Amino acid sequence: MKSIVIKIYKGWLYNTKLKHKILLTYLALIILPLGIFQYVASDKIADLIVDQITYSAEQSFDQTYSYFSYRVERIAKTTDMLVTNPAVSNSIQKLKTIQNINNELQEYDELKRLMISIRDNLDIAGVVMYVPDTFLFAREMENFLPISLADHSPCFQRLIEEKQKYMWCTADTLAGYSPSDDASFISVARNIMDPNDYQSPIGHLRVDVEKEKLRMILNKANVVKNSVTFLHDSTMGVILASDSVPVDLVQPLDNIQLRDETKIFTTNGNYYSARPVPYSKWSMVTVIPLDEVVKQGFQLRNQLYLLLIVIAAAAYFLAYLLAISITRRISRLTRRIREVEVGNMLPLSPIDGRDEVGELIRTYNFMIKKISAMNEQQFQLGQERKSAELKALQSQINPHFLYNTLDLINWMATRGMNNEIRNVVKTLSRFYRVSLSNGRDIITLREELDHVSFYVQIQNIRYDYEIEFLVNVPEDMFNYFIPKITLQPLVENAIAHGILGRESRKGTIEITAARAGHDILITVSDNGIGMGADQLAKLNDQFTKPVVRDDSYGSRNVDMRIRHYFGNKYGLTYHSMEDKGTSVDILIPAEDVHRNGVLGES
Repeated sequence: MKSIVIKIYKGWLYNTKLKHKILLTYLALIILPLGIFQYVASDKIADLIVDQITYSAEQSFDQTYSYFSYRVERIAKTTDMLVTNPAVSNSIQKLKTIQNINNELQEYDELKRLMISIRDNLDIAGVVMYVPDTFLFAREMENFLPISLADHSPCFQRLIEEKQKYMWCTADTLAGYSPSDDASFISVARNIMDPNDYQSPIGHLRVDVEKEKLRMILNKANVVKNSVTFLHDSTMGVILASDSVPVDLVQPLDNIQLRDETKIFTTNGNYYSARPVPYSKWSMVTVIPLDEVVKQGFQLRNQLYLLLIVIAAAAYFLAYLLAISITRRISRLTRRIREVEVGNMLPLSPIDGRDEVGELIRTYNFMIKKISAMNEQQFQLGQERKSAELKALQSQINPHFLYNTLDLINWMATRGMNNEIRNVVKTLSRFYRVSLSNGRDIITLREELDHVSFYVQIQNIRYDYEIEFLVNVPEDMFNYFIPKITLQPLVENAIAHGILGRESRKGTIEITAARAGHDILITVSDNGIGMGADQLAKLNDQFTKPVVRDDSYGSRNVDMRIRHYFGNKYGLTYHSMEDKGTSVDILIPAEDVHRNGVLGES
């Protein structure tokens, strides 16, 4: 294990760039301690935040509960002012026996005055009294309602059956409530007992409270996002809520027994606080989603991580500047050394530094100066050698053709063909005039076509004009450059090894030319005997494979000269089919007189 670690460390140490080593080291010294601190501190802080939030939620619940209980108690105590007032019960008893309408209206005014008096309480929106149906004002419908309506009210039935002192009810459980008010009020119901029989009610009292006022109080308990506070009745369910309450939030309350203290429990991912509300059968409940509590801790941790990233980015930027300042000169030296690998011998500008890097740069400049001088000397020697090789290759062709032509003249002289000899000599002189070309090694395609045409004329004299010679080259290509004596050896091969191999010893040679991108493709084709695949492959191989002894003429000589002039991309390629003929492609760069000014000179 130790050896593996050492191997990895050495691999990093020796294979990583100096700039990256400085960056990584600098960042490790800054980011690693900060990251460890952040990891440890964020969890601790998140726990503290969760504790703080739950504590604040409990405090807010207790404060809201106290204030809400106070308001409920005040409303309940306000109802006592009417229910326990002897004047109210005495008036109702008296009204049962009064026969005089004026007296009954006097009692009505007295009861109405008492009812209006408690409306001054800010919590109370309305007061309604249910009186016996026989009363003249029982169907007044604003302050008084017939007691028979209460007989069909679930709220009042529950009040009587459960013998409760106070019964808080919603609009849908009351009678005599206008539909437009149903969603706006919640009511507390009371029995008005017979002073002579406290077991029998002689009327009912209903005090209406605006729901929105109670809801605003409940809202104050919601200190955490998406939390909800509501009033819960074990029989009637949710009475009032700060927001909508899903059914699954209420279900856990069915199995909870509440006493006169705050009950705190956690279930189904929710944090519950619940406590009974005095003077009612309600419980005040606040539900806080635990993910909202934890989310705030996560948010803080994410903010700390973001801060760490910002610090890391700033540290990276500073480390990068430091690394660049240290490695800039080394990087320049490295780039120049890479350029030396591809042949660019460029020195670096003088350096004032006297440290190790400065010494390296001065040594590099001295080395480049020496190498450049050696390369210049080597280049001159190479140019001289190349020129000598080209002249040697060219000299192999001229004597070869001259020997063949002199042999032709000798043959014609023995047969007394004086006129033909005159034509041959004239054509031969024109041929060699082009061959010499004032010492130029590169001539125009027009001159080269003239040169090969003179050659074919001589050969036609020798072979009884059995060779048809065609030139299909566009005139706009006549000014392109070509090494001299390129086409003649190829035409000579086409005659000697192609046409003369036919039984009739006659045939056609055609020269064509076309542009191929930035190059020129010239094709010399014949309809001679052609060659087989093996012979064709062997012929093409001689252009790319080295030979031990270079004593060949013709096509190999031409290919070598083209490669010497233009590079290995260019040269000859043969194509042939047995009994069909042979063609050779000559690929050279497209350079013309107009672009280069003058022709190349030797």
